[in-house]
Amino acid sequence: MNTKKSQGGKSRCPICQLGIFTELGRPIEDALQNLDAESLNFMAGSTVYETASAATAIYVLMHGYVKLAKTTLIGKSQIIRIVRVGEIFGFDGLVAEYYNHSAAAVGEIDVCRIPVAGLQDLGEHKAEVERLIMVRCIKELQHADERLLELGAKRSPERLASFLVDWCNATSANGWVPLVLSRSEIAQFLGLTIETVSRLFASWKRDGILREQKQSIRVMDWQRLKLLAQSN
Repeated sequence: MNTKKSQGGKSRCPICQLGIFTELGRPIEDALQNLDAESLNFMAGSTVYETASAATAIYVLMHGYVKLAKTTLIGKSQIIRIVRVGEIFGFDGLVAEYYNHSAAAVGEIDVCRIPVAGLQDLGEHKAEVERLIMVRCIKELQHADERLLELGAKRSPERLASFLVDWCNATSANGWVPLVLSRSEIAQFLGLTIETVSRLFASWKRDGILREQKQSIRVMDWQRLKLLAQSN
């Protein structure tokens, strides 16, 4: 596994302090403290898990971004989701034996790895913890459904504008926002060509809608960008 520790390796993850679990109350927080969760660090480009590998753990992203991808029958990789801080990924282990996609670090990342088998040790609290995790998973599936609708119903400029509105709103509505995906990855994620994505970026920068510097983006005209996202 391509990991490293801050000063060298993995360490115990204070899972009860993760934002997604703080609403569960003190008794369940105490039970979570006994869960054998690990804090792991992955370098940029490292693989967290591969497609068809044993789904023995779920993950919570604590720092950075993770790219989830599936490979088609002809060997083409397709990005299906970009995971952000605080989100859960790898939850296949709750319902299946193997992961049906791969996960890779986009830049350096920190994750909390929660063994699926360890959930059995939660005893009477297991169902409540799993319920909370599944609620988060359902929200992610709903978001994926919305993206599929956009891919089918929107034209190229609307797809890219919608992506940028969502990306920048979720990260920071003001100032510079890290744009961790390359033009090629954005094109792949949105079902566009890299030429189309590059052309639209160039046009919107000329029009004063966006600015870019050192893998960061800043929206200069939110009203125009939102209008582009909704123009159909």
